[in-house]
Amino acid sequence: MNLLNKILEYESYNSYLIKIQKKIRKKFKIYFVPTNIKNLPKNNHPIYTNLSYQEELIKTFSKKNHLISFNTHPKIVQILKKLFLNENLEFSFLDFGGENIDFYLYLKKNFKNIHYFIYNQKEINEDFTKLKEKYKFENITILNNVDEINSYNYDFVNFGSVIQYIENYDKILTKIITSSKKYIFFSGTHFYSKKLDEVNKIVVKQVNMLPDKLYCYFFNFENFVKIFISNGFSIIFKEKNLTDNVNYKNFGLSYDNIEYTDLLISRK
Repeated sequence: MNLLNKILEYESYNSYLIKIQKKIRKKFKIYFVPTNIKNLPKNNHPIYTNLSYQEELIKTFSKKNHLISFNTHPKIVQILKKLFLNENLEFSFLDFGGENIDFYLYLKKNFKNIHYFIYNQKEINEDFTKLKEKYKFENITILNNVDEINSYNYDFVNFGSVIQYIENYDKILTKIITSSKKYIFFSGTHFYSKKLDEVNKIVVKQVNMLPDKLYCYFFNFENFVKIFISNGFSIIFKEKNLTDNVNYKNFGLSYDNIEYTDLLISRK
């Protein structure tokens, strides 16, 4: 497995080698490989949506009236209904890293008085601003920079498989802790249990998206939740994410119990 990891980790611009990498990845069902990198590279995550795609989602949603795009926790509405028992209750929802307009439409369908906030990369924020103006969407606020996050308070903060792609994730979490009134939810996040000299994360290369080059963090679970516990939060549940059966066998026993995880925490 070490040899396969090295082949897949190698940054190649050769189309033939990329084909070999893709064949190896597919045959051995490898999603991620370890690296010696300490921090994520800049401009790490490509943008897969555009304004035309978003408008197609709006058209399709108007016909089918249910969630169209992929969501790392398809049953998030059920979670929200348990937490906010009265469906007419007003509450604020921050979708950090949200990128598809049909998720907003889906939430609005189920919760009439939800106030939806979204923060993402500049291009996605600009598309949402255009959609909001064109379609007269209500109760949606686009946060255009990180500093705006602390201009509001949120009943529920949603990180849909996104925190692992953020270089300065610790600074983001500090801001979220300050602005969170109650719940913070991390879906589709990679955690391991082994302590490595107090290292709180490792950088891995994501290879299931080849030829796109992506890197992300795997977090030590105990160190990750420590910042929340020390600020008066507690864990509501920690469960395996079931949207994909991620294979970690190529990591051997180096990190112990790596798991694709959904984690809900709450302020006490």
